[in-house]
Amino acid sequence: MKKIMTVTVFTASFAALAACSNDPQINAAVGGLTGAAVGTQIGSGSGRTAAILGGGAIGAATGAALTQPSHSRY
Repeated sequence: MKKIMTVTVFTASFAALAACSNDPQINAAVGGLTGAAVGTQIGSGSGRTAAILGGGAIGAATGAALTQPSHSRY
């Protein structure tokens, strides 16, 4: 239960911080750090490093994608 709460808090803080910027590089950095922190909480044993790297990669990709418009206006 503690891990679920921690992951929820990290995810909420990522969303709040990403909303402060329209710069994809800043959002990617914040997403990467948040994803790595979540990976630290989820991973254990020999899979912890993979969880950290995977979480960082997914967080960075998600953070960079948040600044992309979801549709085009003409």
